[in-house]
Amino acid sequence: MAGAATMVVIWGNILSFIGNVVALAVEVLVFNAFFPRNEDRKSQWLCILLWWAIATFLSISVGTKFGYTLKMLQEVALIYLFCAFLYQSRRDRRLFIVVTVYSVLFSYNHWFDELCMRISGFTYEEYIWNVPLYSIFFFLRCSFILAFAFLINKYHQPLRARIQPRAWVPLSAFFPVCTLLVLRQVYTYSEEQRVWQICLLILNLVDIAALILLDYLEENAENREKLIAANERAHVQDENIQALSQAYAGQRKMTHDFRANLSTLSELLESERIDDAKEFLSELNVRQSERILLVNSHNAAIDAVLNQKGYMGKKQGIDMRFRVNDLSALRLPRVDVTIVLGNLIDNAMEACAGLSDPNRWVSIQILYSENMVSILIINPSNIVQINDGHIPTTKQDPLLHGFGIGNIKDILEKYHAEYLFTYDDGRFIFSADWPDIAEPSVNTSILS
Repeated sequence: MAGAATMVVIWGNILSFIGNVVALAVEVLVFNAFFPRNEDRKSQWLCILLWWAIATFLSISVGTKFGYTLKMLQEVALIYLFCAFLYQSRRDRRLFIVVTVYSVLFSYNHWFDELCMRISGFTYEEYIWNVPLYSIFFFLRCSFILAFAFLINKYHQPLRARIQPRAWVPLSAFFPVCTLLVLRQVYTYSEEQRVWQICLLILNLVDIAALILLDYLEENAENREKLIAANERAHVQDENIQALSQAYAGQRKMTHDFRANLSTLSELLESERIDDAKEFLSELNVRQSERILLVNSHNAAIDAVLNQKGYMGKKQGIDMRFRVNDLSALRLPRVDVTIVLGNLIDNAMEACAGLSDPNRWVSIQILYSENMVSILIINPSNIVQINDGHIPTTKQDPLLHGFGIGNIKDILEKYHAEYLFTYDDGRFIFSADWPDIAEPSVNTSILS
């Protein structure tokens, strides 16, 4: 009998181990469906193994020594930290999903066992000690929840991580707090557990419905931002096409004028009208200060953007300082390059708008070397607070804020470019090292 009891205990520990692995797999699948992943795959696996080791150690060494409430908070906090290291998300959204997943797993296990006991007609003790029957139901329970998690992972795509909270954040924080309070009641009052389990089940259904609703709101807001961003990109492209057309027309005019001037000068010299020739040359020197092209990088698209922005800056009284080298070998798609440069220069010029004349300048440096484009844009600015890469709006309409910076970040991250926004000593500085890749790689890593 003692040997049989020992085998039952050992088998129970094995099932407990399997249950922990299944719970971890469910959490990872659900988190994959709701949160964008971090890039480093090796550190992700290391984080998962480390989290599992810590969770197992705390479960064995601490358990319920300090009460069920502390056990619950310890487990939720551990899952939250695991999610924070592995995924990108706002704190409120992360807490909501972590608590919901934890609570649903807890409630699912209870009600599945309750159903199995009703089907078998056993009491809880008989059900637990009937090893073959309990093992069959255990693996069925694990299979169902894993299948459900796989479906969520397959059909729900993670939304883009946002730093700035939405207007409904207080509402989303209300649900996990209520869920934790009911979970505490379930753990604490065993004599009233059935009532609190029913309350928890109802609250879980409410949490899922609220999560679907909030997810729908997030998705709609994100789609709206994508639409505005697409309109902004289309506007930038339209400006760039017009600038390129104007630059081409200007070049043709400059060529025609050059030939006409050469012909006039030749006629004056041939007729030995030296004084008239000198006067004509003086007039040409004056016109030369109004050159059609401020920048020539041997890249038509970039030249169009830089020259267009250069003349816009001159009209606004901003000293536009350019430094470029030969960009003719650049393979990056013109659309992406012009969107990034156009938005960056627009932001720099906007920052100069409220400054006094001596401080109105923008320094733009674009250098190409060894399949890498280095971009450096510096402009004086009023004090800017940069928090986690988020730059507060200075626009009159806050709804239009953030799409220029958002476009820049999206494009540079698509190419795995390294970039930095900084503010120091009255100057706003943007710097980037952008790999010259004709087609960006697509991140398809999925942890299953």
